[in-house]
Amino acid sequence: MTTGSGTGGSAAPGEVRWDLAVSFAEQDRGWADWLVWQLQDAGRRATAAPLPAGGPGAPAVAAALRSAAGHADQVLVVLSAAYLAALGGENTDPPAGDHAPESGAGGIPAERMVVARVEDLRRPALLAGAVSFDLFGLEPPVAREWLRRQLAVLPATPARPEGAAPAPSAGAAPVLPAAAAASAADTARPAGPAETRPVAPAEPAAEASASEPTPTPTPGMLAELEGVNSPVRAVALPSTGGVLVSGAQDGKVRLFDLAAPTRPAALSVIEYGSRLTQEWVRALATSADGTRLAIAGDGMRVMLWDITDPSAPETIFNERGHRHYIRAVALSPDAHLLASGGQDKTVALWDTRRSGTASLLVALTDHRKGLRTVAFSPDGRRLASGGDDHAVLLWDLADPAKPTRIATLDAHRDTVYAARYVPAGTLLATAGGDRLARLWDVASPAHPEPVADLAGHRKAVTALAVTADGRGLATGGADGQVLLWDITDPAHPARVAAFTARHGGINDLTFSGDGALLAAACAGKATVLWSTGTLLATANH
Repeated sequence: MTTGSGTGGSAAPGEVRWDLAVSFAEQDRGWADWLVWQLQDAGRRATAAPLPAGGPGAPAVAAALRSAAGHADQVLVVLSAAYLAALGGENTDPPAGDHAPESGAGGIPAERMVVARVEDLRRPALLAGAVSFDLFGLEPPVAREWLRRQLAVLPATPARPEGAAPAPSAGAAPVLPAAAAASAADTARPAGPAETRPVAPAEPAAEASASEPTPTPTPGMLAELEGVNSPVRAVALPSTGGVLVSGAQDGKVRLFDLAAPTRPAALSVIEYGSRLTQEWVRALATSADGTRLAIAGDGMRVMLWDITDPSAPETIFNERGHRHYIRAVALSPDAHLLASGGQDKTVALWDTRRSGTASLLVALTDHRKGLRTVAFSPDGRRLASGGDDHAVLLWDLADPAKPTRIATLDAHRDTVYAARYVPAGTLLATAGGDRLARLWDVASPAHPEPVADLAGHRKAVTALAVTADGRGLATGGADGQVLLWDITDPAHPARVAAFTARHGGINDLTFSGDGALLAAACAGKATVLWSTGTLLATANH
């Protein structure tokens, strides 16, 4: 129970004061009930506050909102055509100017108003100053997750009711606030204007295991790209060279010119999310020739862009097929096939030369839990997929429309975060939540064998990158560490270097085509670029 006075009055002595009052038109009671249940299940005190019956009109709605605000810290408006009708045709255009008004409906401060759109329509001027998010067009699990993201910016309360929350009524499909992009767990410093920080001093080497001495070399840090107002999820260095690509939780993919690696210059921005910061970019992949860029994420869409001219990317494929977040994407060497792995436990194979329903060749549902990684073999004839069920499945793609499952690897004792084929095609690297990376001999795909474990991370290994010559490998972890390995002799991998990105956990890693550069996508809202060529060259000779 909370107390407070706020605009609209204060709770009377002994009266319950809620964290949120859900304001809705009677036609949207199903949505309101679902929202109240979800809020309560997340530990928030919530109550339903229906609009009064009778003649419509903005004054009546404003009065109802003031009444709701009188016994709740925030008012959540379920915005629909019915709610707009209750406003009596009140103007839906927001006020002119770049700044939202300081007060929302009925004089309630804008920070105490939250608008959840349950239909695709414009906000009325009465609610223009409030934070808004979408809850339409989504499967219930996605809607629930997006709502919980928004709770990160709402006041918390320890109360938690008993019982599970029910699903929304038939036909209802929820979404989240634009302000919900950043996870509550993010601890990075607030973002300012985008900036490039060149050549920072090298960090001390990471702590090594007791049986192995701490390596002394560290790569030179070339640049830190900061200023993105959300964690960076994915990174790519196309084989054409000279370009860095990063994808973030704000729904944007940014391309940078690496003509001066210490000061990458912005080239272009690709908009992935159509619901502002609600649709995170989670995965990127490039074609072997570096001219194609695949993007996937919370929009449940897979996209393919022509980046032959990185200053003016062009979309050439954009399809939707998953029912939950897409966490992994990969391109075959010729970019004709695209593989995506989703939280819906599905691996989808797409023909990028087609469009519409004809582009989805097959949906594989053999995994028991959500996917985290997919990877094509160098010749495009095999696919590896892994995720939260701790397993890696190997697929034969002789007929891409009818893949054959040829092997199951009990890869790790926890989530499989990444899998990458080593260019020769006879070796597969995997990374797991058990703090290990592992090398597998897949020369006989039906009978894969473990070759070596790569230890040294203090938390989950969440990212992998392999050099084009197959001799270097990088592992990144939730501990913020990056370990560089020489895998020339796969049975005896040698750690070349250990260093930290200084921006939280590592979400993704990638090498440049020549192995001279290594880039990391960091949870701490930064992309970091290192020079690694000298270290690997020294180790390999």
